[in-house]
Amino acid sequence: MHNQSEIEKTLALWKSHWQPAKLEWNPLLRLQEPIWCLSNEEAVKEGLTGSFAMIRLTDHRIVINLEEIVQRGITDYATEVLAHEIGHHIFTPANLYDNAILLNRIRFALPGIEDRAPMVSNLYADFLINDKLQRIHKLRMSEVYQAINSEDTFSEFWTLMMRTYEYLWRLNRGELATNLSFHSKKIDSDASLLASLVRSYSKNWIHGGGRFAVMLYPYLMDDKTFQDSRKKILILLDAEDAGKGAMDIAGMTQLDLEGYDEVIDMRKEALSLKEEEDAKKKKQSLGIEKNRAGGEGPRKGYIGPGNYIDLMKQVNPNADEQRLVNAYYKEIALPHLIDFPVEISENVSLDLPEGLETWDIGDSIEEMDWLQSAILSPTLIPGLTTQKRTFGSDSDNSISKSPLNVYIGIDCSGSMMNPKQNFSWPVLAAAVIGLSALRAGAAVMGCLSGEPGDYLETDGFITDETDLLTTLTSYLGTGYAYGMERLRKPFEEKPNKKSHIVIVTDNDIFSMLDANTGTEQSHWELAEIALKNAGGHGTMVLHSQPDYHKDFVIRLEKMGWKVCYVTNEAELLKFALEFSQQNYAYV
Repeated sequence: MHNQSEIEKTLALWKSHWQPAKLEWNPLLRLQEPIWCLSNEEAVKEGLTGSFAMIRLTDHRIVINLEEIVQRGITDYATEVLAHEIGHHIFTPANLYDNAILLNRIRFALPGIEDRAPMVSNLYADFLINDKLQRIHKLRMSEVYQAINSEDTFSEFWTLMMRTYEYLWRLNRGELATNLSFHSKKIDSDASLLASLVRSYSKNWIHGGGRFAVMLYPYLMDDKTFQDSRKKILILLDAEDAGKGAMDIAGMTQLDLEGYDEVIDMRKEALSLKEEEDAKKKKQSLGIEKNRAGGEGPRKGYIGPGNYIDLMKQVNPNADEQRLVNAYYKEIALPHLIDFPVEISENVSLDLPEGLETWDIGDSIEEMDWLQSAILSPTLIPGLTTQKRTFGSDSDNSISKSPLNVYIGIDCSGSMMNPKQNFSWPVLAAAVIGLSALRAGAAVMGCLSGEPGDYLETDGFITDETDLLTTLTSYLGTGYAYGMERLRKPFEEKPNKKSHIVIVTDNDIFSMLDANTGTEQSHWELAEIALKNAGGHGTMVLHSQPDYHKDFVIRLEKMGWKVCYVTNEAELLKFALEFSQQNYAYV
């Protein structure tokens, strides 16, 4: 560890520069003072490794490693470094949502090497911030880079970064890119274009991310070259993990077509070729056209679950995969859920006056209406001129509706895809029905079954959304059909509350129904008993051509089962919408 007194002296100096650094951006800026780490050990505990500074978008904090500052010899650049870190918070990426959007667009331009996206995003943001601070605010950003430059840092990629800054700030060749052995015409031309890009997109920076990544793509393709470049550039990566620890970020499942359109090779733009033609050729060479046409889910408007999980793990390296897949299907299901039911108040009955009738001796004296009796005749004769008021109730005696529970069984046999890797229509349909039922106040039991083999089910009928989605989005990939035996546990005896039964499967269910159970009770008999005990309705949704196995279908229908056919899995969403509206959309 370096001299403690020197580090403490640096701490006092940098604290005094915190307010001036904020003033470079906004005199009204409210941002907590940085977390000052006096040693590398303290910095590691805060998650800071490799660089001397970092930001966290989750708690809007800046972390400074003062020992590394002293070691790098940049103690005199407190305002520059602090203003740069502040810039990440209020300029770019500024917040978790824009950070995720930028990452996603950069990923479009790095097919096959999407893992490089966080580093590219960090470097792009650095260019935007540093150019603003050096050119407009007249801070000494170029001197900071001169201070951290060393022979150990240089590579072709580092040279490209430094040459770009030289073009941005009109510095002489070699003032920042000091190791001339890496210089080339290719780097010069690319750096010139990168500088133009940074200036052009300084106010609309999120739209330049794709172009920036395309420019860097050739320098990052080779794994060994990338790893070597990354080791040398770690010192600059202060926002690569800015979203670590972030909660769910809404709106990231949708396909960002605008982002695809912005994946353009500026090298060809610079040759004055038609932009549309260049973009198309570049996308085809990178395999991007295939990706754009490969939108999934309703209206093919969503990215696949695998890409979504990869993206969100780059936003937050600590993200839980199960939580992400739950969020993915919930977000796509949300537009298709029933509206939240309107609260139904308890009926209150009031006695309203309705008319008059004769009061007679024997009636309670309190019932006599003296005023109406006097109006009828000044002489009060009981049973003749005496009157009493009759009353009626305003109660409509309406009966409140109580939603039936729903059992959702999904065929998760070997023919089904893993919903974490590929979009699953059965899972989306189940999520729409299950979440709609929960909104209406019903309980839901979910079951995945691929038998003979495995099954997974919720702990009976539940109202916990997370537990339900976790079950529905799991994967078995065993057996050949949904196991009818799964109906025994919830419906062998009558439950306390009536339930719908919905089973999403295919024609293999008939082989399961006919299979030998090894007991006196067949699966057909179990299906009939379960439906009767459920007391509601049973629906089998078959991915099949209509009327296939017609005799078996008739047998099910005679029991009371409803059989619905879907000829493609996308029709499952239509079924889920209709089922939810019919059974749970009421006031």
